[in-house]
Amino acid sequence: MRAPHTTRTAKSARRKRLLTLLGALIFLAIAGYAVAAPKGPSVATPTITSGPTGATSATSATFSFVAGTRGDTLECSLDGAAFAACTSPKAYTGLRDGAHTFDVRERTRAGQAGDAASRTWTVDTQAPPAPQLAQKPADPSGANDATFAFSDGEANVTYLCQLDAASYAACSNPVTYKKLADGAHALSVKARDAAGNTGAATTYRWRIDTVAPPKPQLTQTPPNPSASSSATFAFADREVGVAFECALDGGSYAACTSPKAYGGLADGSHAFAVRALDAAGNRSAATTYTWSVLASSSGLPFTISGGYGGTLYPGKTGALALRVANPNNVPILVTSLTVTIQSGSTKAGCDGPANLQITPSNVSATNALTVPANGSVTLPSAGVSAPQVLMRNLSTNQDACMGAVFSFAYSGSSHS
Repeated sequence: MRAPHTTRTAKSARRKRLLTLLGALIFLAIAGYAVAAPKGPSVATPTITSGPTGATSATSATFSFVAGTRGDTLECSLDGAAFAACTSPKAYTGLRDGAHTFDVRERTRAGQAGDAASRTWTVDTQAPPAPQLAQKPADPSGANDATFAFSDGEANVTYLCQLDAASYAACSNPVTYKKLADGAHALSVKARDAAGNTGAATTYRWRIDTVAPPKPQLTQTPPNPSASSSATFAFADREVGVAFECALDGGSYAACTSPKAYGGLADGSHAFAVRALDAAGNRSAATTYTWSVLASSSGLPFTISGGYGGTLYPGKTGALALRVANPNNVPILVTSLTVTIQSGSTKAGCDGPANLQITPSNVSATNALTVPANGSVTLPSAGVSAPQVLMRNLSTNQDACMGAVFSFAYSGSSHS
């Protein structure tokens, strides 16, 4: 049988338990301190010193870089692939079109990896399409300045322009060329993208013409004075391909063609004007003709119209088919007819009086032409011959007269 503990013995037991618990607490505190100990120094980030950036047409890329800490291992990654050990420079080939990202990081000898340095760029090997011309000069153009504006199917391109025989050079959009000479011109434009790809050229050709055509020549006019309330004008111009604008009695000019006829003219003075308009918009000075209408009067002069309808060549003679009209209520006897060759022609360098010769009609006081009241007669008629026109065979070169149109004026005398 055990003897009961004394009070002293019980106190000793409690002290031991207390010491044991204190020792456990000290151990735990030491262990907790060990777990919370600070980590080692952070890993440096490499520096990328060269490599592509932005857009490029190259399908290969080389990057140079330096480590932040001597002795650490470098690891590289392209487009999110797993990091692998690498050295500077690091080259890649066969890259596809599109965005790419290069990463490089350091790994310590203890195996700790640091933050990566990154470089992003875009590979673009596709040339932009040929530009479209949003603005261009007319063809032909009557202006010595020309403005062009462009657009392209690819955004953010710049443009290269070539005017005539000059070399391609960067140009603004729009671009204006000033003080260009008359004649033919051509502008070519190409688009170039941010990667340096240059597309095919778009070319526009046009002609500058700032010279007005010559004044038209009248090849048919009413007599002055005229017994008719209608009038017909025919005209031509030495510049090929022109259009015409006509005006009567100071009115506004309007497009017209030859011949141009007017009717219902009142008695009195009238004025006709015609000018030429070329394809470039240049207008000539006007040619005018003034005459008087006496349609409601008596004792009116007879009229002569017509001309030669065939082709003349050196040595060729032909009859002028003239129509003599009598506006009076009684017959008249025409006793003389005069044909005058007008100066010049529709071809520069070809003069009518120098190249043509007239043989007059045989009409005379003893061989008069009878024209009935309010009627007409076309020559030759009743023993009265028609005037003859001869193209002289000159010793000079007459090629300038090829295709020329000549003008004649007619006059005469008569009595009832």
